[in-house]
Amino acid sequence: MATETTEAGGSDGSGSPGAGARLRSLAGSVLERREGSVLVGLIAIFFVGVYIDASRFLLLDNMARILRSAATTAIIGYGVALLMVTAEFDLSVGSMYGVAAGMGAIMIGGDAFGFHPLFAVAVVLVFSVVFGITQGLVVTKLGLPSLIVTIGTLTLLRGVHRIFLGGTTASAGDVGPLKWLGGPIIISDMPFMSGPVVYRVPFLHEETHTFDQFSILIVWIFVLLAVFHYVLNYTRFGLHARATGDNVESVQTTGIDPEMVKLGCFAVAGLTAAFAGLAFLGRFGSVSSGTGDGLALVVIAAVVLGGTKLTGGEGSMVGVLFGALVLATANNVLALAGLNVSGWQGVITGGFIIAAIGLDVVLKGFSYDLLVSWYAVPLRDLVRSPRDFFATRVERQTTDDMFGFLVLTIGVTAVLTNVFAGLLGNEAVDAVVGLGASDFKLFLLGGWPETVAQVYLFLVLMALVACIGIAVATGFLDSAGDYEDTLAAVCYGMAPAPLFAVPVVMFGYGIFFVGSALVSALLLSVPILLLVAGTMYAGVVGTHDLPRPQALGVVAVTVLAWVAVAGLVSVGLSTA
Repeated sequence: MATETTEAGGSDGSGSPGAGARLRSLAGSVLERREGSVLVGLIAIFFVGVYIDASRFLLLDNMARILRSAATTAIIGYGVALLMVTAEFDLSVGSMYGVAAGMGAIMIGGDAFGFHPLFAVAVVLVFSVVFGITQGLVVTKLGLPSLIVTIGTLTLLRGVHRIFLGGTTASAGDVGPLKWLGGPIIISDMPFMSGPVVYRVPFLHEETHTFDQFSILIVWIFVLLAVFHYVLNYTRFGLHARATGDNVESVQTTGIDPEMVKLGCFAVAGLTAAFAGLAFLGRFGSVSSGTGDGLALVVIAAVVLGGTKLTGGEGSMVGVLFGALVLATANNVLALAGLNVSGWQGVITGGFIIAAIGLDVVLKGFSYDLLVSWYAVPLRDLVRSPRDFFATRVERQTTDDMFGFLVLTIGVTAVLTNVFAGLLGNEAVDAVVGLGASDFKLFLLGGWPETVAQVYLFLVLMALVACIGIAVATGFLDSAGDYEDTLAAVCYGMAPAPLFAVPVVMFGYGIFFVGSALVSALLLSVPILLLVAGTMYAGVVGTHDLPRPQALGVVAVTVLAWVAVAGLVSVGLSTA
């Protein structure tokens, strides 16, 4: 009797795909979506937090703190994402957030008003809707760019907010029902709960911890997520919004009024900003003149990170939440690492904004195939034979491919440097190796953000000097190559750069075998530098159509330029 077998990932005998194939298909479909790529980033940042200080990071209070921090960004982001789906922007939501909180505080706690909190909430929300519609009318009827219009209204609302508060702080006193927007939920007051949650994380905590309250904003972000996800994906209004952003000209032929759709989305964006502002008031009971400053950029970063296209037509409310969690978790990890100063938070937020735009414009989401074609395949061919790579494959590479390879090379170098530094800095590893590694310091005192920045500057400067040296030398020799050939020789010539992680970490820890740590690091860098120069030599020969002696002279000029720059840096360090 014939037997049927089911191979891993194959058919189960009934013609349907096996469990392995279904899992791979599901994983592939997740990673192809922008929500998937943001989720991968969120998981990566989560593990960084675990690595830095698992005992503090995994506390329930800290998890609730991250969710509460993400709540404001996510709630406003839902409305902004709906608007951006129609290919419009609203940079005034941060100012509306502050104005709503300020209006609520004055109307509830002010001597001239003293209104009931519910009446004040109704007035503020109606004001936000009317203001949003007004912005929409200016954009749609006058044909002005929403980016420019909302920059103006941002400034306008900020001025109104300062006038309301007189440049000081306004208190609402007893906010009453507003606590249901931003106040705490006490665990012991919940149904079926007799007291706070008592827990202990195995292998991390010897003592028990209590979790007694969390912000009601955590509930609101999931309630509003369900509402906005349904509106965007399962209602006629959401369908019209996506159609408007996808092609505003053709949508008019279907009977949809894109102007009315945009007016509605502007109103919703203002409404969510005001709701978040009132929740802020419900949490703190007071508001200052600086409340909401810079919030709009954080919201837009989270929205674009989450998969909403800058050009409209596509968005994801789940992605908005993931984007907000990425930013909140990153700032939380910075605090654990002792970098909880406003400057580093700005650096992280700015970096994520750039990354979000880069993902939207260049990568169109996470693409494994793109990373392979940019980095893995060229690196494999370069390792096999740099001469064959530059003689054959490099002609098919675009400038995007070249810059992509260089950026990923720098990224790999930075990661390896931090991993190597982390290993040597571990007490158990250091006890075995016996190198006496203590504080890690390059130009700036250690820490992975400073290390990444310095590795980036070092390698970019190295590549820039090489570009100038090769361009000048080949121009003097009247070579047949152009700037793209020079770019190819330099970008792909930097392939061995990740090996610099070893001397960089040695210098950072002050480890030396000759003279000083700087001298030892420079000596250890020499063979790596020669390997880079040799790869660039193959690039100059293959792309500039120069005889080998002349190509060797071109690379020699580049090496001399590197040595000159290294000498200047060394002199500066020795006199510091």
